[in-house]
Amino acid sequence: MNRISCCVVLSLFVMLGAANADIKVSSVKGDVYVRHNVQEQWVRVAVGDILKPEDSMKLEKESSATVLIDGTNKLTLPELVIVDLSDLRTLSQEELLLKLAMERIRSVPAGQQDEERQIPKTTTVYGKLRPSMESLSSPPPPAAVLQLNGTHLLFEKGFYATCVLKAKGLMRQYPDLPGRLDALLMVAGALEKMKLDGEALSEYLSIPTTGISPQQQAFIKDRIARLMQKDE
Repeated sequence: MNRISCCVVLSLFVMLGAANADIKVSSVKGDVYVRHNVQEQWVRVAVGDILKPEDSMKLEKESSATVLIDGTNKLTLPELVIVDLSDLRTLSQEELLLKLAMERIRSVPAGQQDEERQIPKTTTVYGKLRPSMESLSSPPPPAAVLQLNGTHLLFEKGFYATCVLKAKGLMRQYPDLPGRLDALLMVAGALEKMKLDGEALSEYLSIPTTGISPQQQAFIKDRIARLMQKDE
């Protein structure tokens, strides 16, 4: 691993250590589960349970749950999502850019990992709207769809940075994930919300405009024009 990679990894460990808020379950409706740390088993959640940032929550159809973060911030989770509780936090622009650089390193083919790489000022494009031939061998698991639903929750609740990271990671792992276009638009929108206009522009430019509706094409072209005008 080269010097840049080492610095990125060390910085990520420091930031992850800061995500240690207490999370208390205050209400539960329907089938709500938690997976503790790296365990594979999902167990039912009960009111009063104290969860950790390394835990994940899963909500089945017609279910919901409310959690309290640090005893003050209330968040309601809807049905059909999987949310990693470590994502319920706000990152700065610098932290997001650093993590995106790490995401770029992960996406580099194994044969090139020993080569010296430069971190670009804008986000490198990951994946394509249409899946590669390799990705057609098996469909994404249902859990991946629930995780992608969870990224939309992160966006709606203002956790833009973790929304971007989670969505990019899922699309890299599952190139044929349903709802990919919506996810790409969400990532670009989240970057705009964080005032990372260069990264947002790169995302919009990476979205193929063939095979999508005229309304979607017009929206993408409008966002590109607005962002390019800002850059002048």
